[in-house]
Amino acid sequence: MNSSDGPASRPVTLLAVRPHPDDESSSTGGMLAYYSAQKVRTAVVICTGGEEGEIRDPDLSVDRSRLRELRTQEAKNACEILGVAELRMLDYRDSGMADTPANQHPEAFVNAERSEAACRLVRIIRKLRPRVIVTEPPGGMYPHPDHIMCHKVSVDAFQAAGDAQAFPDAGPAWQPDKLYGVAQIDDGVWEGLVPRFIAAGFDMDWMERRQSHYRGPGPETATVALDVGSYSEQQRLALLAHRTQISPESFFVSLPTELRRLAFATAYFVRLSPPCGPGEHEPDLLYGLDLTPNTA
Repeated sequence: MNSSDGPASRPVTLLAVRPHPDDESSSTGGMLAYYSAQKVRTAVVICTGGEEGEIRDPDLSVDRSRLRELRTQEAKNACEILGVAELRMLDYRDSGMADTPANQHPEAFVNAERSEAACRLVRIIRKLRPRVIVTEPPGGMYPHPDHIMCHKVSVDAFQAAGDAQAFPDAGPAWQPDKLYGVAQIDDGVWEGLVPRFIAAGFDMDWMERRQSHYRGPGPETATVALDVGSYSEQQRLALLAHRTQISPESFFVSLPTELRRLAFATAYFVRLSPPCGPGEHEPDLLYGLDLTPNTA
């Protein structure tokens, strides 16, 4: 995997833009492994260094001044597991959770000038020439400042990358074909698996409390429902590569193999551009594209 921005870079077909190290594995890990298995060349951009993340592994002693360096290396290790060909860091600082002192740091992603952040991403898009970009949905997967900003900057860069008049010093114009947001979908699978989770020894009170306050949209609202169950083990290993963030005891990596495959069987996405019509569905993120020039 090439993690530099040097001349050796080759075009990719699919680019995932993620807010923090580990986000590439959590909500897009199955998708990235799926496409790698299809011999599709993929890339990941991570917007921040993850400096504000909690140290979740109790056996890990970490000098927080080195956390950015450590989390960047963890992202590299995870991307290798997922078969990602190119990793780029946008090099902003983690903004921390909403209404925390970290929000005020001058280098925090949330405080970046949007056109400057978009220019950084446009430069990467024009170099890697992806056909499809996957990013955060509007408002983010949850209301963390970096997740919200990731969506905004991705949309700005997607729209500007193909405009030769925009950021002329960022390389020759390149317009990706499609932009998708990761979708949080309530397809009923987890609710049906709760008795099996409990039988396997897991306390599921946290899930029942969350569901009592929020139910996501149904699968009919997704443009793409991708079957990634066969790649749940790769996703698990990629998450475990993030030792500073993912405890080995975490529910998300300690499920028995078959339960994990069932729980993480489907990854959902909503097409943001071109705009998706009501009830429109696609079998695949690459649906309708001639991929001959860009597949490895």
